[in-house]
Amino acid sequence: MDKHSLQAQIDALTRLHGAAECEIGVLTRFDIPELAQLSLAAYGERQTLEAQAEATDEMRLCFEGVFGTPLEGSFLGAWVDGDLVAAIIVVVDPPVEEPSGLPQVIDLMVHPKFRRRGIATALVAECARRCQDWGASSLIVRIDEANAHLPHVYDIFQESENYEQA
Repeated sequence: MDKHSLQAQIDALTRLHGAAECEIGVLTRFDIPELAQLSLAAYGERQTLEAQAEATDEMRLCFEGVFGTPLEGSFLGAWVDGDLVAAIIVVVDPPVEEPSGLPQVIDLMVHPKFRRRGIATALVAECARRCQDWGASSLIVRIDEANAHLPHVYDIFQESENYEQA
């Protein structure tokens, strides 16, 4: 882990409470177009055809395992009134990190209109419950400049009371 990574114990993360206004479910390849649009909005990118094509390709590569090995049900979305407003993408052994066998959040995005409502917390908590099912004892999240708009991710892990900052 580098200086922008946090690792938290699964048991602590499962006790977090997030937004009740959203429905959380597994993302599939059929969600790639909507996921690409969410990515552009979450990262403040202009919605051009070229940007949409690039975001779609990046989401497709996530599902193909280019950025790490996906686990069953490890790509989760949050919907409000039928619209995808947030997503978390979790893989094992992303190529930019030393292999650890631990699940790692490689992307956590929330549409700007839905930030600060506890939706990211709800996604992290649901992801942690799934990590328990996979037999993992902890979850790693990497924060970089690309997701600086989510400073509260650190707070989510710190609220879990059992985290490490590398």
